Amino acid sequence: DENSNLVKWGNCMVGCEVTGKMNLECDSCESVVERPTFPTRCDSNNKGCCQCGSGDVTTYVFWPAGTDGLPGQHQRCIHTCIPSGRSDLPVLVTISGYNQGIFQSSSEAAKKAEYYGYALFGIGSTQGGGYGLEFPNDGIVNSDNPTPCSPSDSREYGYIEGVFNLIDSLSSLEASKVFLQGFSANSMFAAYMGVCFADRVRGIWQGGSGLAKAGYTPVTPGYQAQCTRDDMEKYGPQCCNTHFCTECDWWPIYPRTCEHKIIDCVMSYTNDQIGCGGDWYMYEAMVAEGNDARLLSFSPSDGIGGGHSVPRNQYDWIVGCLGIVDSCAQECEDSFVSCKEEGGSY
Repeated sequence: DENSNLVKWGNCMVGCEVTGKMNLECDSCESVVERPTFPTRCDSNNKGCCQCGSGDVTTYVFWPAGTDGLPGQHQRCIHTCIPSGRSDLPVLVTISGYNQGIFQSSSEAAKKAEYYGYALFGIGSTQGGGYGLEFPNDGIVNSDNPTPCSPSDSREYGYIEGVFNLIDSLSSLEASKVFLQGFSANSMFAAYMGVCFADRVRGIWQGGSGLAKAGYTPVTPGYQAQCTRDDMEKYGPQCCNTHFCTECDWWPIYPRTCEHKIIDCVMSYTNDQIGCGGDWYMYEAMVAEGNDARLLSFSPSDGIGGGHSVPRNQYDWIVGCLGIVDSCAQECEDSFVSCKEEGGSY
């Protein structure tokens, strides 16, 4: 009816039959009193589909990408954990496209942020039903358009802008030291985000992926670079045989950052059938474009099966490879090694 969220906010027509996909696209959640267009602290009036953080986790919500100052169609959340009493903090943004990106203050990610001294942000999607963050340009990336980075290329453009605008607005954060991190599909989104906003990103950690190339293995589970997003949704894996994308060269983006050079730590186990190979393609492309690429290839060993997984002590590798904080003194390094040998958590 005319009072439903699908009509008021989703541009749906009164009287049409509501499908599951319509609910998904229109973010039909519980009733929302307020729909801010700038990241605003989560509360009972605006939380919508977002889960408000608790303890040391503060959540911000907004409806980006609207026109004429009105809220956009899709709600997005930003979850933050910022060590207190500190200033000029670097920021690590973790990406979780299969959920909204929330974490607990007791999680390993939050504990590492406190230990090393950086702010932790978690972003994701309120869409539900699979990977909810939208990659640009229907998955078509080629030499004519290697960096589809305009606002019209993805509904997430306004979301990403909102993340950086929130960072700019928080006085304890250092906006020139923003890093992105993701694993598998989330790492691909980190690449899109980092390349398109290279002027606002210092570095990226890509775990278990890199760059997909048309006609080359490994083929991603979603057949990106082989098929457009629309054709994959319509035809499934058969799209490779029936609707191979002749316009596609790469996915998710080619790393042409022009004068804004970034760090890219590309990590994969050597027996990762999804990521191994794509890591090398991204490393090559990053180097060709003058970026600071760092390839980390881990071999499985006793007690470490490898495969499509993150490395042990993931956040220590991320902090060290990206240089999120200054390297510690020799005494600190010796203490860290001793602690790990004794089975400590750090």
